[in-house]
Amino acid sequence: MLVIDSSRAKALLGLGWLAFAIPNAAMMFVYPGKETIPYHLIWASFAFLYGIARWSATVTWTTFAGITVVTGIPLIRHARVGVIGWEECSEIILMGVIAALLVWHVNRHQTSQQRVTDLRESEQVRAHNRDLATRFGSHELRTRLTIARGFADLIRAAAKDQRTRSDAQLVLTELDKASVLATNLMTLVRSEAVSAQRPLDLDELIDSVVRRWLVRVDRAWAETSTAGFVLGDAERLEAALDCLIENAVKFTGPGDSIHVNAQITGQDVVISVEDSGVGIPPGEVEHVCDLFHISSNAGDRAGSGLGLPIVRAVAEARGGTLHVASSLGQGTKVTIRMPRGNPAIPQALVPVQRATMQVVRTPQLVGD
Repeated sequence: MLVIDSSRAKALLGLGWLAFAIPNAAMMFVYPGKETIPYHLIWASFAFLYGIARWSATVTWTTFAGITVVTGIPLIRHARVGVIGWEECSEIILMGVIAALLVWHVNRHQTSQQRVTDLRESEQVRAHNRDLATRFGSHELRTRLTIARGFADLIRAAAKDQRTRSDAQLVLTELDKASVLATNLMTLVRSEAVSAQRPLDLDELIDSVVRRWLVRVDRAWAETSTAGFVLGDAERLEAALDCLIENAVKFTGPGDSIHVNAQITGQDVVISVEDSGVGIPPGEVEHVCDLFHISSNAGDRAGSGLGLPIVRAVAEARGGTLHVASSLGQGTKVTIRMPRGNPAIPQALVPVQRATMQVVRTPQLVGD
């Protein structure tokens, strides 16, 4: 709905309306018995003008009273001399009631719109403050965990006996888990907040994430990415990919395959991570995205239950979906589908076409 707020524009519209209304009012006096058309044109133009340029209460009701008097006088005069029937004068009351209801409705509608706008702005401020608090809190927490880890590492290195070194290693392991959990929680909190959408090379992002994992974990890795540039948040997409690959690594072993794929389908970008691991029990597939859900066959591979909820939150924040398909003992495939957006990429930034498939086997450097 068009609403004009400028005082100057309102003044110009008011003058234009007067230039239209005054001749119509004059015609009501000059042409007895033909008042109907100019009468309704005056009220209709007032209603239209008030709908697009809300005036102050004083101006509104002064104008309302002026129209009622100016248009009512010729109707009463013509009824007195018998040109029109007295029943025609009922228009004065009926039109006044209709116009008053219109003013009330427009005021209520615009008040509701303003309330919605205020709530939206308030929510944006809260989201911004929440994001800042999350960033600072995450930084402070990870800083303290890093300091604690450093001291535990020093204790392990300086220990003379095996028991102390073993205890220090246990502390280091728990601190690493706490650091991952803190990062995941912060990512989950931030994932639903509005983020800046920028053009990014999804093929390059996926390649860098996969390479980071394949040098650490012995799997049959495969990467097929032909998505090119998309509109998105690189940090959140990277976090989602890390969660999916981490899950695939946990539920596979040396010799199992992990295939990361990305492609454009219609107006969407489709990203999937498929593994040949242990799979998910049939009755639990629909619950794997629930917060803190852990599969019954996870055993000592169980994590925090935050991975897939993070991925789902990232996808849904972009208007996308998450789908999980799994067969027990045969593997799992998790697919994200999100709008590609319309990344306007200068030709100079378009990357050179590279191979779309990699299969890499590496020695196991880090245990699962």
